Amino acid sequence: MPTRTLSLIALAAIIGGMIVASKLDASDKERMHRKYCQEVAVWEAEKARGIDPLDRTGHPDYRGNAAEVCPGMRPAEFTPSYPYPLLVQF
Repeated sequence: MPTRTLSLIALAAIIGGMIVASKLDASDKERMHRKYCQEVAVWEAEKARGIDPLDRTGHPDYRGNAAEVCPGMRPAEFTPSYPYPLLVQF
């Protein structure tokens, strides 16, 4: 095979490998995010039950962003079913 053909095959293999690596990196990032949120949720649940910090599983919110990035970690907002503010006329 000519050198040029081998170079093109090698270049295509390198580019293909980089694409596969980037896809794997994205799935790892998502998996790590889910695991972080799960561990913080376990820590907070055990905190609410009054378990001593040395006996808890999971970990605290050491990034300080679980309320913003983890689904279900932020408190539910109050949304009234009536017009706000409620005006009563007699």
